[in-house]
Amino acid sequence: MPGSNGRFVIESGLRRRDWTSLLAHRQRWIRHARRPIAEQPAGAPAAPALDEAAQQRAREIEQELQLARDIQQGLLLEAAPRLPGWEVTAVSLPARDLGGDLYDFLPLRNGLHGIMIGDVSGKGLPAALRMAVTRTVFRHEARQNRGPAATLADVNRGVLSEIPHGMVTMLYLQLDPVSGVICCANAGHTFPLLIADDLTELDIAGLPLGIDLDSEYSEVTATLTPGQSLLLYTDGLIEAERADGAIFGFERLADLITAQPQRKPRALASALLHEVRAWTNGILSDDVTLVILRRRLLDLNAELQSVITDVIGVEAMTALWETVIASATPQNGEEWRELLPHLQKHAQGQLGRGLARELTQQIRLTLDDYRE
Repeated sequence: MPGSNGRFVIESGLRRRDWTSLLAHRQRWIRHARRPIAEQPAGAPAAPALDEAAQQRAREIEQELQLARDIQQGLLLEAAPRLPGWEVTAVSLPARDLGGDLYDFLPLRNGLHGIMIGDVSGKGLPAALRMAVTRTVFRHEARQNRGPAATLADVNRGVLSEIPHGMVTMLYLQLDPVSGVICCANAGHTFPLLIADDLTELDIAGLPLGIDLDSEYSEVTATLTPGQSLLLYTDGLIEAERADGAIFGFERLADLITAQPQRKPRALASALLHEVRAWTNGILSDDVTLVILRRRLLDLNAELQSVITDVIGVEAMTALWETVIASATPQNGEEWRELLPHLQKHAQGQLGRGLARELTQQIRLTLDDYRE
C-alpha cells in the first residue's frame, strides 16, 4: 500500500485478497461448457463420416499444433537459468494445447538478473501469438538495463503498438544474486509471495499492459535471506475452478505452503500442480504458471541436510545421516564428493536404485553451486 511518501511498501503478514487479477479474462460460463453433451436421440441420422481429405487435413492441423506447442514450450524451458547460490524452478501448464502465460530470465549489467512472469488475455492460438510478441517486446526493453518500473512502462508502449487489441499482466523483478535484494514492479499481476517462517505478499500494483499509453509503475524492494523463497504465479492457480464452481483460492494456496514452508522450489511446484489438478479433476479453465526462487543456506552441511530431506523425507534423512555421515561429517565440498559413492551405495540398498540416483544427483548439483 502507498506510504506517506507515495512509495509502495511491503505489508508483513497474510491478509485475505479482496480483489483478483485486473486481467480477469477467465469467464464464469466455462464451467457450464464442461457439462456432458447429451446423447444423440434414438433413430437420429448418424453424422457423416469424414472423407479422406478432411481426415488428412485434421492430421496436418494436429501436427502443426504439436509443432507450435513444442516451440512455445522450448521458448519457456530454455529460459530457466542456473544461478549459483540459488534454486530456480519454472513451469507452465496450459489449459489448452497452446497457452498465453509466459516467463523469462535475462542476465543484466552489474551482476543483476531479470525475472519476468506474465499472463496474456485470451486462450489458444491467439493468446500464444500475443505471448510470443509480448516476450519479444519485453526482451528488447529489458536489455536496455533500466529499472523494473521504467522497463514495464516501455513494454506497455510496445504492447500497445504491436498488440492493439490485447492486454497483458506482467510482473518484473531484478535480482542481485549476491545480496539477495530484489526490486520489483507490477502491471496488474498477482502479487509475489515471500516464503519464510511466515508468508508475506509484496504489495505492489499497477495497470495491466495494453490499456493506457501513459501508464506509470512503482517499485518495491525486499531481501531474500538464506533459506527464503519467492513464489511468482499466474491467476490460473488461485482461480482454478472445480466442477461445482468453487475456486481454488488464495487461502488454500497459503495453507499448502505454510504446511511445509521449507519445501524446495522443485518439490513445491510439484505439490501445487498436483493439488490444482486434483481440484479441477484435470480440467483447467486457465493456464497455470509458477516461477519459484530460493536462496540456498550459507552453511553447506545445513543445505545438504535440507536437500536430502527434500528428496527422501525427514525420517529417512535422519537414519541416513546417522548411519553414513555423522561418524565422519564432511567439512567441505571435496570431502562430500569423496563420500558420495558410499552414500549412494547405502541409499540404494535402503531406498532403491531410482531414489538413490535422484538423491546423489541433487547433492551433486548443490555441490556445484557451492564450488562456484
